[in-house]
Amino acid sequence: MGVLMTVGTVFFAIICVFLIIIILLQSDKSAGMGILGGSSQSAFGSSTADVITKATAVMVALFMTGSLGLAILESYRNKAVEKDLLDEGAKTSGVLEEKSSTPAPPATAPEAK
Repeated sequence: MGVLMTVGTVFFAIICVFLIIIILLQSDKSAGMGILGGSSQSAFGSSTADVITKATAVMVALFMTGSLGLAILESYRNKAVEKDLLDEGAKTSGVLEEKSSTPAPPATAPEAK
């Protein structure tokens, strides 16, 4: 479970970085100036807004799915750790076992002939 959490966290961090980059690439519709230039100047062609908008929607969906998935995995991990601790606590409850009051018979030595 630890390896799955590590891999999931790394992919989630990569998705976060890509989502930040895609959001910064979007042009501001109200001011007409974005990071790529004015609304009449487009570095990727006339359909840039559509492509970036769709890419943003996909990245947001991946972000939401990833965050929900990591939260569920962490919940299962916490439940497993809690169960292990409770099982270990039941094995060592702190009560000493009573020893029998009759002593064990002494071991007999083999007779020498």
